[in-house]
Amino acid sequence: MQRITLVAATRPNFIKIAPLYLCLKQQGWCDVRLLYIAQHPPGPMTTEIAQSLGIHAFEDTILLEDADSPMQRLGRIAERVQDFIAHYQPDLMVVPGDVDASLAATIGARRAGVPVAHLEAGLRSFDETMPEELNRMLIDSISDLHLPPSQAAMDNLVYGEGRAIKRTQLVGNIMIDTLVHIYRPDYRPAILDQQDLERFALCTFHRPSNVDSAEALEQLHAVLKNVAQHQPLLFPVHPRTRANIEAFGLADQFTGQDWLHLCDPIPYIDFIHLIARSDFVLTDSGGVQEEAAFLKRLCFTFRDNTERPQTIEAGSNHLISIHNYQSVISKVLTGQRQIQDIPLWDGLTAERVAQCIRTFLM
Repeated sequence: MQRITLVAATRPNFIKIAPLYLCLKQQGWCDVRLLYIAQHPPGPMTTEIAQSLGIHAFEDTILLEDADSPMQRLGRIAERVQDFIAHYQPDLMVVPGDVDASLAATIGARRAGVPVAHLEAGLRSFDETMPEELNRMLIDSISDLHLPPSQAAMDNLVYGEGRAIKRTQLVGNIMIDTLVHIYRPDYRPAILDQQDLERFALCTFHRPSNVDSAEALEQLHAVLKNVAQHQPLLFPVHPRTRANIEAFGLADQFTGQDWLHLCDPIPYIDFIHLIARSDFVLTDSGGVQEEAAFLKRLCFTFRDNTERPQTIEAGSNHLISIHNYQSVISKVLTGQRQIQDIPLWDGLTAERVAQCIRTFLM
């Protein structure tokens, strides 16, 4: 029986790993284990999400209390992944996305002689100032099996970077599997009654370029205030963003405003249904761009680039900056809205991934 380890470290990881974990658990040809690397600590952003998606047991956990810097964290994770491999001896490690833990787990596995499959391979923003972009490139450079979610990602790998086509399989977007599983048209998140909201725009921000300096946060506040002329804003605040708002002494600007409704991070099922009920979404998140596109909601992404161009091609996503956001948002909201389906975003990606893994290992 083949031994497969799935790595998860952050909220987006669990959303992507859960459907594959449950799919493989039902198949008799493999033994699958979840390795939780606590880049985001246990709680609402990680383990509680996993439990709501059907993962109730965490077979293996790597804690990171003694990592004081990003480079120390990478080294600690790689070292402990090798310890895990020595004990469990997996035949394959599957890493999702672009977080530090996925890169470190890839390095640890490959140095231990264990092949790696990269779930969500080939995404490129072509902006190497983003840590996530470097992580994606480095993971893909030493992975053995590439599992891109879109044709654009597939083309980046095969035509842009020369990856072997027999080791690169277009599987679709596995995050959509989770979304399809939990979405219910009649579900109403409790936060809407708590905040007395009917029509609203949803916003999320956590990227360093938007929240890691006082200047960036002040610019973000100005953007939010202007966008709120269209609809009041509901803003579930990422822990990183909240900590920086307080550290830079900007809490008074972001709180107590009748146009800006702040709340703590909310359960994933509620967040998905908030996207579906919103008039539009304002974000810097990669995953939110995809969720909005699938749910046929307009999304304005406060970034200069995106590694998910298919969301733009589908008519959902629009890139904005401090210089053009007012004109772009006004034009889009007053124009005709037609958002297309994206191929292979159908809720069946986990099954395709499982077949690719089995073929690779046999």
